[in-house]
Amino acid sequence: MSASPRVSTLLRRFDRWATPVLAVVAVAVFVGEVVRPLRRRTRPRGKRWPVNVGLAAPSLVGMRLTLLPAMVGLTQLAARQRWGLHRLRLPEPVRLLAELLVLDYVAYSWHRLLHAPFLWRFHRVHHIDLDMDLSTGWRFHAGEMLASIPYRGGVTALVGVRPGTLLAYEVVFEACTAFHHSNWRLPITLERRLTHFFVTPRVHGIHHSVVHRETQSNFGVVLTLWDRLHRTWRVNVPQQELTIGVPAHPDPAEDTVSHLLRLPLEPLRPWARPNGSVPERAPQPGPISRLVE
Repeated sequence: MSASPRVSTLLRRFDRWATPVLAVVAVAVFVGEVVRPLRRRTRPRGKRWPVNVGLAAPSLVGMRLTLLPAMVGLTQLAARQRWGLHRLRLPEPVRLLAELLVLDYVAYSWHRLLHAPFLWRFHRVHHIDLDMDLSTGWRFHAGEMLASIPYRGGVTALVGVRPGTLLAYEVVFEACTAFHHSNWRLPITLERRLTHFFVTPRVHGIHHSVVHRETQSNFGVVLTLWDRLHRTWRVNVPQQELTIGVPAHPDPAEDTVSHLLRLPLEPLRPWARPNGSVPERAPQPGPISRLVE
């Protein structure tokens, strides 16, 4: 599918306009988290960023050379075979909205699957970062990208999403991933309004907590709608009380590119610190849907 001239043309066009857009988003997010940091940093950028960027390099190459061509190729196959939405004569605004909602729900449900034992072998590479900022949004194992092809590509094709909509959503997906992984302190009143619709840094920070029930919440990528519908929504955790990471992986010495690349081959560890203790948090006052500082 990646050899198809039509696929190659679409991806070259995607590269031309998506790259500058995502670069501007990354710069804006970086400036925001430098000027107005949300959580206290536990390790200097100079130690974390080379690791995260080094891990991101093969992951981003893998996404561009395998995931995106496969997904575009599958959506083109769906168009030729008239699968899903291709059989319906929907008004354009309705069709576009349906496609975008499907794409975002696929992202949400795939994220939940990543926390199942087999896929967690790959996804824990992302979660064991001991701080959380823009670079965490790039820190994914290349194997996770490859593993996502059958699900993200297959479901999208079966529903009948068009290639152009898929690529447009991918830019939104990447921009939102950079934004909600950032350490940017937005005004709390603004962020409370945004969370009615979109995932924000405070919301996703809770998902990276060492407390297990908090990690098993806030799986959304763009919209918060799916977490609310599936009752995986939790935002009443103060950011300064968060400890970012996975309790079984607290040692910064393990956080090297070479170790992270081979980590999926290592046995899974229990959700506990090396001394056997399990991180917990006393129940917070107020509703879990109320975003706090």
